[in-house]
Amino acid sequence: MQGWAGSLRSASADKSKGSDHGDSVDDQDHVESEPAPASPSRSCSSAELEHLTGDSHGAAAAASGGRLHGRTLFGTDLGSAASSCSGRLEVIAVCTAYSLFGPAVIVVNNHIIKGLGFPYPMTLSAIGLCTTATFCAVAIRVHPQLATPASQLPLSTLGDPPGAAVGGAYDADSCHDEEEEAEVRYQAARGRWRPSYRFWLRSMVPIGVAQAVTFACGNAAYMYLTITFTQMLSAFTPSVTLLLLYLTGVETPTARATQAVLMIGAGCALSSYGEGHFHPVGVLFRCAGILTEASRLVLTQLLLKRYRLRIVESQYYLAPIGAASLLFAAAFTELPLAYQRGAWGIVTAHPLTFLASALLGLAASFMTFLVIKVTNSVTLKVLNTARNAGFVLFTVTFLGEPATALQLAGYAISLTAFSVYTYYKLQEK
Repeated sequence: MQGWAGSLRSASADKSKGSDHGDSVDDQDHVESEPAPASPSRSCSSAELEHLTGDSHGAAAAASGGRLHGRTLFGTDLGSAASSCSGRLEVIAVCTAYSLFGPAVIVVNNHIIKGLGFPYPMTLSAIGLCTTATFCAVAIRVHPQLATPASQLPLSTLGDPPGAAVGGAYDADSCHDEEEEAEVRYQAARGRWRPSYRFWLRSMVPIGVAQAVTFACGNAAYMYLTITFTQMLSAFTPSVTLLLLYLTGVETPTARATQAVLMIGAGCALSSYGEGHFHPVGVLFRCAGILTEASRLVLTQLLLKRYRLRIVESQYYLAPIGAASLLFAAAFTELPLAYQRGAWGIVTAHPLTFLASALLGLAASFMTFLVIKVTNSVTLKVLNTARNAGFVLFTVTFLGEPATALQLAGYAISLTAFSVYTYYKLQEK
């Protein structure tokens, strides 16, 4: 029996190695779930490639110039040249999409709330999360390889089927009858990770709720503030995140990083002082969103320190939690009022606008991971800084939103300080 169980576990492990690995959930500023593939323009050593690919044979072939099966012309590897060109095009396409989808969903949501007169941020956010949850459920159903194999995670995260040994692999020897042993065989062969109720409640529900509150507070702020000012306030997120990382013991900031973060806060304060349409309720909503966003980042980093979850599967579990939280809260606040005012007529009169909001939100939720996958987390930080600066310039220039010189100066200080912070974090690595 022990020999059979051991062969079963090894076969399951071999199966997980042979299957296509999916994507891991990642975080924009502080989490990099798996090493990013090498940039097409940078050469890697065989050790690096083996670390990135997990395949010593493929690494050796790649390190030797990839000429194992390629053809050369005048000393140029045609296969490598084509691969390098396609890689660069992929990087450009992903970075462009990341730069466009995030601002686009903000503009569309702001138009829905102000332009169409739909001041129900929780309901609007719930529509987007329901779309994400549906997409991920269908994607995992159609492509089960997007789910994490059970062999890649400890049993403390799994459900408790008969024969599950805590802290180890499925053990058929601990079964008490043939029916239980058959269940263990099925779970090991199926290899699908399913979180236990305790793990779901303690690790996933807080992240899902924090994500929901972040979206709702962000949309609520648009009812009182301009897009330009809300983007300027978003620059304060790294400061709050670093504070929470320090308080939770996840990360101890260096003196230089702390100074840069303080400068970010000073720039945000200057931007707030120069805001001509300052509204305390809107600022309160935005600050609450920043706090919950920072909490989500910290909780996600704590989770990914122990468990590696793929991006589609993570949203498969997190998006329904966020949607259910928002719908529950909206049922007692927004939905009765929306029904009385006939707000659902706005949805039926502008279905494409609401659909665009949901689909853009879905795309934006995956763009962060894709950028890290084709580049690295440092590139993401730089790109995010440039995107925010360009978006503020766009709102002032093309959308005609007001911005004072003092406000722009404060935002420039925040962006500069964040660039310095990113440089310091890179030097620490």
